[in-house]
Amino acid sequence: MARRLHQFRYSHFNEKARWALAFKGLDVERVNYLPGPHAASIRKLSGQTQTPVLEWDGEVVPGSAAIIEFLEKVMPERPLYPADPVMQQKALELAAWFDAELGPKGRRALFCATIEDGRYLATLFAGDRSWPARTAYAVMQPLVRPIMRRSMDITPAAEGEALRAVQEALDFVARESLATGYLVGDRFSVADLTGAALLALTANPDHVDMKRPEPKPASVSAWLSKWADHPGVAWVRRIYAEHRP
Repeated sequence: MARRLHQFRYSHFNEKARWALAFKGLDVERVNYLPGPHAASIRKLSGQTQTPVLEWDGEVVPGSAAIIEFLEKVMPERPLYPADPVMQQKALELAAWFDAELGPKGRRALFCATIEDGRYLATLFAGDRSWPARTAYAVMQPLVRPIMRRSMDITPAAEGEALRAVQEALDFVARESLATGYLVGDRFSVADLTGAALLALTANPDHVDMKRPEPKPASVSAWLSKWADHPGVAWVRRIYAEHRP
């Protein structure tokens, strides 16, 4: 039976699923899609158009939170959910907050600043393709950008709120991790994984799955410089260094 993760190569929500699989020692085939052209295939597979989607022995599980929940059931070793019910509830609530508030707004803030760099976006999402395919996707960017703008509400009017959400999340993880280094209790959990994965957009962690390729355009360098000295970014990098296989 097939075990595959259908994903975008560079995506914070997809990174959540990759991280959970790796944390549990699971090596599954990755099927990479290009944002925009991906929609028809993902809809046929899962009935919706968002990635990631996990195929697991005939089951289809869309969405990073649902994938983590599924993995906790089929692979309970190395749990991401705290054993204590109260702490588990807190961890799940934090993960859901990150998903709802930080995930879409962080992505929106980043793309508001960088979406015009079409060739770099082609490198991010099509870097594993042949040179002709990368070139074709770069040429397609004027057509893909309107789709991305509509699907992610990438507008100047929404940028301010999105930037505030990123700042709030960085402030939160810096503050809440002061006592133990973690967001819930004194061990790594789904809350830390979710927060660090979704804030990886600000931190450019030194991991092959999320480190941005060089050379970075000025827009990307400016985005990363905006957050570079924030203690929340230092927390993200530490969580990656200590807990991201």
